[in-house]
Amino acid sequence: MHTLKTENVVNIQLGQNIELYIERLGINGEGVAHWHGFTVFIEGALPGETVLATLYEKRKQFGRAKLIKQVVSSPHRIDAPCPLFSRCGGCQLMHLEYAQQLETKRERVVDALERIGKIFDVEVLPCEPSPSPLAYRNKIQLPCTSGESTIRLGLYARNTHDLVIVDKCYIHCHLGEKAFQKIQSILQTSSFSAYDQHTGNGELKHVLIKTAVYSGQVLVTIVTKTEGPIFLPMLAQQMMEAVPEIRGVVQNINPAKNNVVLGTQYRTLAGEDFIEEKLLGLCFKVSSASFFQVNPAQAEKLYRKALEFAALTGNETVLDAYCGVGTLSLIFASQAKEVIGVECVPEAIADAQENARRNGIRNVHFACTEAEEWISTFTEIDVAVLNPPRKGCERQFLEKVILLQPRSIVYISCDPATLARDLLFLSSKGYKIDAVQPFDMFPQTAHVECVVRMSLHSTPRAHYESE
Repeated sequence: MHTLKTENVVNIQLGQNIELYIERLGINGEGVAHWHGFTVFIEGALPGETVLATLYEKRKQFGRAKLIKQVVSSPHRIDAPCPLFSRCGGCQLMHLEYAQQLETKRERVVDALERIGKIFDVEVLPCEPSPSPLAYRNKIQLPCTSGESTIRLGLYARNTHDLVIVDKCYIHCHLGEKAFQKIQSILQTSSFSAYDQHTGNGELKHVLIKTAVYSGQVLVTIVTKTEGPIFLPMLAQQMMEAVPEIRGVVQNINPAKNNVVLGTQYRTLAGEDFIEEKLLGLCFKVSSASFFQVNPAQAEKLYRKALEFAALTGNETVLDAYCGVGTLSLIFASQAKEVIGVECVPEAIADAQENARRNGIRNVHFACTEAEEWISTFTEIDVAVLNPPRKGCERQFLEKVILLQPRSIVYISCDPATLARDLLFLSSKGYKIDAVQPFDMFPQTAHVECVVRMSLHSTPRAHYESE
């Protein structure tokens, strides 16, 4: 690797071709190289490769370059099964052997723990593979455009809102793909006009397809700018007749002129406004607005591991922070005395309560509030299950968890960087990291999830002074 100081590369010009050695993958799946100490990101490049690339963006600390060719290729490079891989933004690692994808994700977790968390003495287990590296997603979100006087559905190109027209998504489940093909065909013969985010003209914004893999049900959500047009119920009925597995078609009305996909107003056009999915023997209601794991087969493996890490005996009170629609809460309830699920999204809590009722589970209680506020009402918990969004846990919340001194913490993370930050804090307050298990919830992408078990090994300080 070049060793000259960064100041010596101020004369690198945009458009300049440079030969680079790819050291590793970045958090978004791009190759990372250094040119005389200057960091360069190259999409499509793989670790161990020497590539020729053209610099197209230059900032103070880093630059971006377009891959021209591999001078030396990685032995792990493969031909992506999807012909649109180089253009579509849905996948980042489809050109990398799956076994190597798993190792790359484990290395990303190790790097975050060491670099951010200053954690060097913990073994990160091999990344748990997905049962299906392809055709695993139970949900697809399709923006639309008008092309050749007809509606076309697609996915956004990488790092843009430019639409790539797709006729098949290789990571979308087979039943969902069947529905997608029929829905696109019906829309193409309709008088719908596609919404143009630049002009504000047009009506149809997005089509969302959710599939309950185990029950074989499909829910379609049509996102429009206004409540019209009047032919929507007829269109919905056509979809249900074309695909018998479609249980319902729902309209979401989103008049906003921004990039937010869903508005707040719904109406059912045909059938039901939900589908039913099963995980670990429990039945869950999934609506248009509900969050549900997009890889259910892998989610079952992750939840089993979380339950194993909790090591419940039936006498524990469990806090499930950021509980969503109650999936983990209900799974944990079978082995705990009591589970309290906390979530700030009212619709999710309503679904969680309905899911508890459907499954006849009575030792679970749900609260609609911020986890940081609700935890102040607790006097004792035995196990804390933390499943925060990508930003991780708020420091105030973690401080209150520490004061309650649960005997163990099970942390489920979708971002290694914020996980490492939070583990560093918890480790400094008397909690020991017992196990770190990465899971590949999203094959062919750069994302990785982790389940971590921590146990209380010493009494934490009663008061924490922010550093």
